[in-house]
Amino acid sequence: MRIVVFTIFVSAFFLSSAQNNLQNYTPSILFGKGDWEIKSFQNLYTQTKSFDGSGGKVDNGRRENYFTSINQFLFGLNDKINVGADVWIKNVNTSDDQGSRTAVVGFGPKIKIAPFNDLKKLSIQSTFLFPLAEDLENQTSSDAFLHPDGSLWLNQIFYDLPLSEKTQLFFQQAFWYNLTRDSFRENNYLQTQTSIFFSYFPNTRWTIYGMSEYFPTHYNDQRQTGEAFFSYFVQSGIGTKYQLIPNFIELEFLYTNFWLGSEGAGAGETINLGIRVIRQK
Repeated sequence: MRIVVFTIFVSAFFLSSAQNNLQNYTPSILFGKGDWEIKSFQNLYTQTKSFDGSGGKVDNGRRENYFTSINQFLFGLNDKINVGADVWIKNVNTSDDQGSRTAVVGFGPKIKIAPFNDLKKLSIQSTFLFPLAEDLENQTSSDAFLHPDGSLWLNQIFYDLPLSEKTQLFFQQAFWYNLTRDSFRENNYLQTQTSIFFSYFPNTRWTIYGMSEYFPTHYNDQRQTGEAFFSYFVQSGIGTKYQLIPNFIELEFLYTNFWLGSEGAGAGETINLGIRVIRQK
């Protein structure tokens, strides 16, 4: 679940005056005809504690590591419609006897549109992901939980708000509709993700940013029914991006900490590395 924020980290940039600078290509901006992008983001989440009912942290008695590789391709049909595909790969291992497992937890198409001519810094993206492995929650074994079992329909709204030539705010509102399969949750359910990024641009090759995200799940696990804001977590972090080859290849590093959550939510942290390649005509 904590992979949710990492699909937008690779490209939250300010629109600079140089038209072919990679900082132009935020999630809110579509590619022109024939242009394309490949992104790969590697996320390692680790935890030894969880939140209790009072907001404190309790020791789980073991370390859990979740590694997620999010790989994305986007192609410009024109500056109003882009299409592409995602592959999400996940691994889990623990410090006890529950072992390790790796699987493709999501694979599928996506489409991105710019619906308003007078709001060029706003876009909408819709992705549908199918799992390519069975029993992701390990319901039939004693292995560790890998990923919520089922398909995912992910809809995201992106918006940029430039503050100055060197600063910008970026907003994302996402709706994760989970279609359950072999899951401990018996019904389909909704999660919402609200993210905000503040970016500073020392020059056209470097970006420094801070972020925060609120991610509630609108489902009561005990009653097995929908319930608004039943559980949640909050994470915040700081990151940087660097254009290794200007206008072509960009690298990224991000650290986040899960500092607030409902009872049972993980109180861990993440280390993230990303690479983005853009090809422009």
